[in-house]
Amino acid sequence: MQPEKFRKKILILSVLSTFFFVFMSIVPSSDAHILIIASNSTPQIDNELQATANVLTSKGYNVLLLTGSNDTTKNIIKGMYNADAVIYGGHGGYLDSNYNGNGGPATPPFAIVGSKGFIWGVGDEMREGFDGTLFKAPFKPGTTVIVVHACFSTGWVDNNQVSNPIETIYDFSQMFTAAGANYYASGYSGNYQGTDIVDIVDEFLNGATNFGTANQMNIGKTITQSTIYNNETIWRNNNGYNVFIGNWNDTFPQPNQTSPYNNAAAEAWYDKTFNGNNNTNPTVSSTNPTNEATEVSLTSPVAITFNENILADYNLAKIYIKNLSTGKIVSIASETISGDKLIIKQTYSRSYNDIYQVIRTQRSS
Repeated sequence: MQPEKFRKKILILSVLSTFFFVFMSIVPSSDAHILIIASNSTPQIDNELQATANVLTSKGYNVLLLTGSNDTTKNIIKGMYNADAVIYGGHGGYLDSNYNGNGGPATPPFAIVGSKGFIWGVGDEMREGFDGTLFKAPFKPGTTVIVVHACFSTGWVDNNQVSNPIETIYDFSQMFTAAGANYYASGYSGNYQGTDIVDIVDEFLNGATNFGTANQMNIGKTITQSTIYNNETIWRNNNGYNVFIGNWNDTFPQPNQTSPYNNAAAEAWYDKTFNGNNNTNPTVSSTNPTNEATEVSLTSPVAITFNENILADYNLAKIYIKNLSTGKIVSIASETISGDKLIIKQTYSRSYNDIYQVIRTQRSS
């Protein structure tokens, strides 16, 4: 293949805690999709990506397929928002003079290519267009990113291996891995029930429970060697055509873990990130425990559901729980976001008959 050159306000929630009633546990609703990008490279590769989308859809996955004129850089970036997996098949971009085109050393920045421009990887961030705003890929922790047939992604360009493959792989992958993704890149194709689809996805459809088992099932393409570079373990056989960087115990999502792509939420995130527009703060749809509830478990987390998806940023440090009976701030074990939910877990059990309040302090500009 030829290479090509939220600031959300948290409303107050009061909770009265006693011992006598235990709330049912909350299972966060799924809010994710599989993003597949067929980046107008060759008909064979585009067909492979389309076939992958068809197979996953037939299995019950919610898939957003971007191809043809729809795979603009904006749509690709928006599609990454809250995705449980991103599959990209297309061109790997680079700057003139950063590669000699014939197996020499390759130096960053590298890019993935849409129908209308480049998305550059700049260190551990991304940039839409060469002069665009730097941003962190909007992934959830453990998101799967699979890059296939893209120059530089595995250390190869067309039929030539670059002279510094490990460094090149590291530099290319950073735009994904630095945002918490598991990165798998391949120059191979997979096959599922006679249909050519994206490599490694076929192994998950055939029952692989995690990347480790998928790798072992990938007969003839199993990765057994690794190199540490910049404190990152890069799994790649010498002269190999596939690469893994991440946690072998992580897995590809199940169909019931995906939901339809939320274009409105993605557009709001994009508008805020790239245009600086302040969107209307979300409102609280429900809480568990409910406001001023009694007979609340001493150990259950507090779950707040908003009318739209929310994003994590340093404002989470401004959210805390206060014991109004003692006047003390309680210790927080974790504050996590899953789509439209904020889930707060206390480090220690609450006390009998004490009153607690979730508070968000106002942020200074």
